[in-house]
Amino acid sequence: DGRGEAHESGNEGYYEGYAYTGIHEEMLKDSSRTEAYRRAILENASRFRGAVVVDIGCGTGILSLISAQAGARKVYCIEASSLANTARDIVKANNLTNRITVLNQLAEDVLLPEGGCDIIVSEWMGYFLLYENMLSPVLDFKDKWLNPGGILFPTRVTLLAALYSDEEFWRQRVTFWDDVHGFDFSPVKEILMQEQFIWPERQHLEASKIATSTQTVIDVDVDTVTAATMKSFRSPISLRGLRDCNVHGVAFWFEAYFEADSTVVLDTSPASGYSHWSQVIWYFPNAVPLSAGDSVEGYFAMDAVDGGSFDVEFYLTRPERIYKQAKNQNPDTIYQNIHERLVWERKFAEKQASSAAPDWSDESSFQSGLRHFLETYEILNKLYVTSSWDQMRKHLAFALAVFLIGILFGRCTLQFQTQKVQAVNAAEMKKRQ
Repeated sequence: DGRGEAHESGNEGYYEGYAYTGIHEEMLKDSSRTEAYRRAILENASRFRGAVVVDIGCGTGILSLISAQAGARKVYCIEASSLANTARDIVKANNLTNRITVLNQLAEDVLLPEGGCDIIVSEWMGYFLLYENMLSPVLDFKDKWLNPGGILFPTRVTLLAALYSDEEFWRQRVTFWDDVHGFDFSPVKEILMQEQFIWPERQHLEASKIATSTQTVIDVDVDTVTAATMKSFRSPISLRGLRDCNVHGVAFWFEAYFEADSTVVLDTSPASGYSHWSQVIWYFPNAVPLSAGDSVEGYFAMDAVDGGSFDVEFYLTRPERIYKQAKNQNPDTIYQNIHERLVWERKFAEKQASSAAPDWSDESSFQSGLRHFLETYEILNKLYVTSSWDQMRKHLAFALAVFLIGILFGRCTLQFQTQKVQAVNAAEMKKRQ
């Protein structure tokens, strides 16, 4: 029945983290990600027609379904977590059990009945491109099972870098401490840099705040890369200032290329819109003045270490010397800045509270809840500013609850607006009759 043997790898906890449906909901709703894969498969349907396809780390099985839609003769959908059972049910619900077989195994444990495959599709990219550390098993599978002339999608990925300027963020988080109710709190800034700015972090960045030209710092051709060459990346950096400003950090994002008869690019840059990967920002210990045309020099390094983590270095040598190093980095260390999330939630709540239409005067329960949300935000924001990182972990679950409340308010707002519009339309129809 395609169930195979349940895996026992010693990494069950890691893989079972991907059994949580919220993760897959976020990825499926990332339209740029899912649409890029869909286009890459369907626009190259001539390669998929009649082919044996393997989907590594299939999750809910969306790429397997699209591959079958493109005409694949047989698709092996490999998922190490217990979500494989759900993927199997989805395949059945779409009447594709005769063409898609779900295997609840690690990729390295799979034995293909076909003796090989023509195409491998996998969404292995993680935060900071490599933090999920999933490319190595994909490459091992390719070397073992991909037929000569076969395709691995994506065919190429690149990590790009540019310097970033965010005066508003810097003012709120750093220069704020220079004058706190008339007192000099600047000694807190040094602690802040060690507690919260020492590692790269996820943020949704703005294209307008990119301050320099962009450069590729990692370029992975999946046809030629090996597990050995994946262990260490080094790249000199040479950029050019685009305008006069202060720069506050270095930003990173990636592009994935699907190259066959037709080429499709998955772009996760700030200019591309929402991406569940976000971008990565690594803040400097101080603002660095930059002028248009200035030469920016430095280097970037990323090295794989034991346990699937990475050591990362960034060294700015011009126009100023700044050295950043982060050891044992992985998906757990690249947290999304909670201050950014709280600010986003507050802006949402304020927008709803100040909206002139519809009139919420009769919705006392909603307004009461909204006021409670804003009060909760103020408490959390004070905790964020005054707490250490260890203390912040204790508040993280509470912050998540606030985030979920914000989503609930948004949905209630849309539902109420829809009901209002429907009522108005119904009244208009009666008048016309």
